[in-house]
Amino acid sequence: MPDQTCPHQNFTAQVVTTRLTDGEDGPVTAYSACVRVWCADETCGQAFEWIGLPVGLNPRGPMVSFDGTELRAPLRPAGSDPDFGLAGPGHSVRVLTD
Repeated sequence: MPDQTCPHQNFTAQVVTTRLTDGEDGPVTAYSACVRVWCADETCGQAFEWIGLPVGLNPRGPMVSFDGTELRAPLRPAGSDPDFGLAGPGHSVRVLTD
């Protein structure tokens, strides 16, 4: 059911690009864009959640933060080797249910 307290007509987004390295001070092995979105209406400010993605950080595919409010999407420079960013193992969190 849609949120009835605010029409969410204005948005603010924050994008932070990070470098994933092979160890501390190691070479850059991948990049990730972390994106957060929230309602910019003065009386609201509600964060939006990304849906349908697993929790974690993975240089091979998009994932979300544990609370779902941050999209973590891998990216690479245009024209780079198609295998760039695919060497790291990545991390993820799985929720097991009965």
